[in-house]
Amino acid sequence: MMAIASFFAHGLARADDGEFDSNGVRIHYVVAGQGEPIILIHGWMSDASMWGQDSHGNAKPDASGVPGFEVIAMDCRGHGKSDKPHDKNAYGAEMAYDVVRLMDHLKIPRAHLVGYSMGAFIAAKVAATIPDRVLSIVYGGQAPLIQGEPSGSTEVDVFAKAVEDGKGLGPYLMYVMPADRPKLSLSQANALANYLYAGKDVQAFAAAGVSFDRLEVSLSMLRKCAAPSLFIYGSKESNSLKMRVTNLCKVFHRGQVRVVEGGDHITTVGKAEFGLSIMEFLKSHKSGD
Repeated sequence: MMAIASFFAHGLARADDGEFDSNGVRIHYVVAGQGEPIILIHGWMSDASMWGQDSHGNAKPDASGVPGFEVIAMDCRGHGKSDKPHDKNAYGAEMAYDVVRLMDHLKIPRAHLVGYSMGAFIAAKVAATIPDRVLSIVYGGQAPLIQGEPSGSTEVDVFAKAVEDGKGLGPYLMYVMPADRPKLSLSQANALANYLYAGKDVQAFAAAGVSFDRLEVSLSMLRKCAAPSLFIYGSKESNSLKMRVTNLCKVFHRGQVRVVEGGDHITTVGKAEFGLSIMEFLKSHKSGD
């Protein structure tokens, strides 16, 4: 999931790289702009460059689309330029604590959280466990993982099994390939996977993926976070996700919803409406405005 959110993606403004030790794991991040902090949390098997990159593919978000904000894009553990443990016990809730430790490292009392896919799970865990550190939350392409409720996806299990079997990631690509795309043979899928995942630490990806159940939150914990929230996803997302968002909004009697017409889980972040909707939401909930 490597598409770029348009309002952070121009790559023209100056961006500074940094890293810090998060409970023994080195976490890389990039900062651009000045003002109220926004922390961008990418999706599974992506990295901070999904929010904007330079000509060499390095993460470089641009804060010019959100004046008065400081934009911070982090590489979650197991991804990008951050450390990549292979033990699933190093992931789960630790990914949420990385966000809070990043805030502590940068001396940020409270921040807006923008998470996509896995990043939405992480943002929800932060909101549920340390609600007073959150100014607002954007749940992109996903909803919080609620304890006792099915997520509706077995994608990570298929990926982890393919990694464990060591016979290629073709079975995973065949599993996730949209029904309206041409079907691949196993040899074709393995060849494509070799290209797509060349140089990637797939064991770290698998360890992170199978730990998602440790990002689950209870409704009672999530209710303690009164920060404004925006759910934004593509119209081609699964019915399961749409139902989970609808139910959460009914339970909490709050939360804005934006549906990006024609977007699926991969393409939504590259559509102008995605970026503009988030920009509008953040500006309307800027502290003190």
